[in-house]
Formats: sequence, C-alpha cells, structure tokens
Amino acid sequence: MDFVFYIPGVILLGTALFKLSAMRGWWRDPLMAASGSVLLVGAMVCMLSAPPTVSIVNGVTGIANFSAPLVYSGMSALSACYLVLMIVWRGGEPERVARALRLVVVFYTLVIVGIVALFSLADAPVERVRDLDTYYANTPYMREMILLYLVSHTLATGTLALMCFSWLQEVRDLTRRGLALIVVGAMFDLSYQVVKYAAIAARWNGRDWDFLSTSVSPPLVAIAGVTVAAGFALPRIGPSLVANLRAWRRHRLLHPLWAEMRDLRALASEAHWWDPPVVRLAQQEITILDGVLVCSPYLDNEVRRAAYAAVRVQTATRTLPSRTMWTTVGGLLKRDLQGSAAEMPRPEHGTASQVAVDQAEIVAEAAMLAAAKVRASVNPSAEFPSDMGLLQCVKQPHLMVGLARALASSPVVADARQRAAMQEERHN
Repeated sequence: MDFVFYIPGVILLGTALFKLSAMRGWWRDPLMAASGSVLLVGAMVCMLSAPPTVSIVNGVTGIANFSAPLVYSGMSALSACYLVLMIVWRGGEPERVARALRLVVVFYTLVIVGIVALFSLADAPVERVRDLDTYYANTPYMREMILLYLVSHTLATGTLALMCFSWLQEVRDLTRRGLALIVVGAMFDLSYQVVKYAAIAARWNGRDWDFLSTSVSPPLVAIAGVTVAAGFALPRIGPSLVANLRAWRRHRLLHPLWAEMRDLRALASEAHWWDPPVVRLAQQEITILDGVLVCSPYLDNEVRRAAYAAVRVQTATRTLPSRTMWTTVGGLLKRDLQGSAAEMPRPEHGTASQVAVDQAEIVAEAAMLAAAKVRASVNPSAEFPSDMGLLQCVKQPHLMVGLARALASSPVVADARQRAAMQEERHN
C-alpha cells in the first residue's frame, strides 16, 4: 500500500511530459497552462503523499511531520487548479471568467497560508507517516489544520462535480466523455473525504476507525486523481491520440508497399522511433509516392491485363462448376486479349461479383507496379512500354492499403515480379 500513490503520480507525470513536450508555447494558452498545471501538481502531490517520500522529506528537513502542511498545501493548490481549469475550459464572458478565477486563486491562497500558519502553532513532535489525520485529530491547531484542508478540498470537489454535471447535457463526443470521467473521479474523491471525516469523527468520540484513513482512503484518492486528470486530458489529447492510433494502423498496413518502393528514393528520410505515428505515416507515404513516380514510366498495361485475367481465372476456378468455369475462363481470356479490364462490362455495384472485379483490379495494378519496380531498379535505361499503364490505387487510401496487401501476399504479383526479373536478365 505504501507505493499506491506512486502509480497515479507516474501516470500523471508521464501524461504531462507527453502532452506539454508536443506543444510549444503551451504556457501562453490559458487552457493548456491550466491543464498542464493539473497534471504536474497532481503528480507532485501523489508522490509527496507516499509514506516513503513523507519519511524522506521529514528526515531531510529535520522537522517532524513537515510533510503534512506540504502535502495539504499541494492538495489545496490542486483543488484550485481543478477549478481554474474548469472555469477556463467552460469559458463565458471575459469579465465573469476573470472574476471567478480571482476568487478561486485568492481563496485557496488563503487556505494554504492558513495551513502553514496552523502547523507552525501546533505541537506535533511525534512523526506519523500513515495516520497523522487520526493521531492528531484532537491536538489543538493540528485539528484545525486538518479540517481546513478537508473542508476546502470538499468544497472544491463538490463545486467541480456540480459544474461538470450541469454542463454535461450541453456537450457531445469527447468533451462529454471527459466531463463524465471528471464526475466519476469526483465521486471517488468525495468517498475518500467521507472516509477521512468518519475516521476523524471516530477519534473525537473515543473510537478507533483508523483503518478507514490508512487502508481504505489511499486507493480511493489514487483512483480519483487519475480519473479526474484523465477527464480533463481526454478532450485535449483524445483527438490526437485517435489520429495517431489510426496512423499507426495505416502505417503498419502500408509497410509492404513502402518496403517495395523505399530503395527507389534517392534521399530517403528515415523515421525515428520517437516520431509520432502521424509523422511516420507522412514520411512513409512520401516515400511510396516518390517510388511510384520513379516506376510510372515503366508501368505496362500488358502486365496488368495478364494479371487481371489470372486473378479472374483463379476466382472462377474456386467458385464455379466445371462446365461454367471453362466457359467463363475462355471468355475472360478472350476479352483480356482484346482490351483492358476497364473496358469490360461491370456488374452492378455492391454485388459479390463486383467485389471480385475490384479485388482483381487491385491485384492487377500491384503486379504492374511490381514489374515496373524491377525494371526501374535493374535497368533504368530500358525502353518504356508501348502501352503505358496508369496506377489508380494510389489515389484512394483504402485502395492503397489493398495494393500493399496484394504486393505482400498475392501469388499473381509474385509471378509478375519473377517474370520481369527473368526478362531483364535475358536482356542484360
């Protein structure tokens, strides 16, 4: 249990570093500055609250229980940051927002001053790492310091929950989900405070409910801190996170196409492992398009037509009865010898046959590209084909993914690549 506070502290600190390192001049943006303050102050408070840290701080300063006003002041500052961020996030009339911000800052500044003053007046010589709240529940000035912290924190949590709940019906999407997370976190925080009040009240009445303060409350406040911080961060980080996840998936799917094209680029810029996925994807697509540009003079429609016919034959072989199969195969071969696939009658959109035709066209273009890549790599001075082809799949994102998949797995594409290599060997 001693290290339960470090887990949310590390999560909050990591989120702060990830978020703020990607935003130059974040301190000039009030919303970014407030959200960054929540993450940094929250991480600091979580780590300072851990019993091992409490012992170290007390030992370094030489003052028994010095960590108490330090942690309570940090929690009060965090309460102020929550309210400031909520006020700035919601916005409104500038004068009203500025007045609310001044009220919050002044109030919690006075709370922090009161915490420090009460601790300096109190007599607390016995170091208590885990049960200070209950051990000193009846000690003059320490009692008032503890109550001042708890009451001000309860006020901030309740206000935050009410503000979020009232705004919840007015927003949608990630903002709504973020507010819902904040409300859930506030409920955990209020539960933590109820447990603390109960343990202290038990001491006032001569009972020992210290386990509520030492065992029950730490997990509650840890969950509350992470959930509330996640609620504030989600609308700001969420779109970027979703974009990076999509970019990572597309980057992975396009890898075979990139691997086919990367050695054709004269000055290929390698992506670094620390680059975000959106940057890596952009560099990958630039490499792909540059490679396609190098291959474009060597794209041969004859290769495409032959590959298209081969795919359609494979499809017919798998799906048709024997008599119909041979009729269909003969017709396809005859048509492909007479003209391109684009000139053939096409089935109605959305049918299974249409899907097969679309897939065949993707594989055919992949075969044409693979053969062109061989010629561009082995013999750049070779004559251009008489019937030069055009690559359509690179113009649409989903077709480009299909092109990459065909390059990696289609036996028709592998055969076209091998045939092109054999032809270049004979010419050389």
